[in-house]
Amino acid sequence: MKYIKVLTLVAVISFGLFTIESYAKNYYTLTASQKHFTAINSQLRNFRSVEWVSPVSMWVQIPSSQKSRAPELANTIEDRARDALKQPVCVHIYVKKGQSLSRSCVY
Repeated sequence: MKYIKVLTLVAVISFGLFTIESYAKNYYTLTASQKHFTAINSQLRNFRSVEWVSPVSMWVQIPSSQKSRAPELANTIEDRARDALKQPVCVHIYVKKGQSLSRSCVY
């Protein structure tokens, strides 16, 4: 009985740790153009981090002092992505992880 409880606990913890985001980070390989685009955007002083959550979803963290500029920044990145990536992509701007302030997509 104790063995079953331990196995159940391990299964629940393992399931909780497996998310779509962690799956994408572990199994999705960026294309050369995505790597280059990410490297360029990562160097900009307005951005704290730039990461791909899926093949078409890029999340950009900004400082809270830039919150009011979130829509402008999303549109700027989207405009640049249209030419640089030539693929569908949604750019999410956030301050706190998982809380998108603004989103702009290219289809």
